[in-house]
Amino acid sequence: MAKLKSLIGKLKDKASEGKAGMVHALRPNTRSLHLALLKSTTHNCTKPPADDCVAAVISYSGSRRYAPATVSAVLSRLQDTRDACVAAKSLIILHKIIKPDHNLNREFYIKDHHFIYSEGRNNLKINNFRDHSSHLTLELSPWIRWYVRYLDCLSSAYRVLGYFPNFTSYSKERAVEKNRVSSYKTGYLVHQTGFVVSFFECICQRPENPALYQNKIVDGIRELVAQDYFSVMPLVMVRLEVLNERLTKPDLGYTGSDELGPVLVRLEQTKEKMIGFSWRCKVLVEDFWFRGKGIER
Repeated sequence: MAKLKSLIGKLKDKASEGKAGMVHALRPNTRSLHLALLKSTTHNCTKPPADDCVAAVISYSGSRRYAPATVSAVLSRLQDTRDACVAAKSLIILHKIIKPDHNLNREFYIKDHHFIYSEGRNNLKINNFRDHSSHLTLELSPWIRWYVRYLDCLSSAYRVLGYFPNFTSYSKERAVEKNRVSSYKTGYLVHQTGFVVSFFECICQRPENPALYQNKIVDGIRELVAQDYFSVMPLVMVRLEVLNERLTKPDLGYTGSDELGPVLVRLEQTKEKMIGFSWRCKVLVEDFWFRGKGIER
């Protein structure tokens, strides 16, 4: 059965490439984009998208001219499939497109374009996505349903924070970020912190890791999410540090912690579910939770 599914998948991939070649014959740039997308979202469930094919798709997202077309192509691919392998790979590509380190023009559509949700509605309509065709696709299905929510939360976090600087907890960029954050009003700073905590909570809602079957696509998703987690963590640390300074120094104009207290409680509740990522950046993680405990409530 598995070999038959693999053969059918390969035939579908070849047919899709042939169709794309004919449809976009008169538009070579768009044709190249769609062919790269098809090659990176094959029906093969044994491995995540090929790096070179994904890089080809992402290269179009860096162009202000082709960025909307790139996003639309990925979303269309995702919307039109009921195959878990294709859907998961499409979401991985979308994730890489909206990551700051991959897309120089992300503000162009992160700010003005709702990828997945608008007015509280799921534009992709895959809340009930389920692929019963194999054990691997059954494992992938809950990850797809969760991944859609996660990417929406991630893009919203980008909008709220303004940008995601790439810095470590002890770099010069951290001092620049603290100086920027220090100019914010306290209420807005608490709001930002609460929103990032919501992002952590979304990560905590991820499905359990596959128990019986090794799933490299799930491993690829977890790796991307872990990278996001470690990118956001220093931003939270800076905001908590500024808020703590305002709490401990009444002359700064903020003496109460009624708004911040519940946010810190929610943050603490995410700690246990984040342990699975802690081995990657142990010093950063330990420092983060130590600083969080030191804030007055």
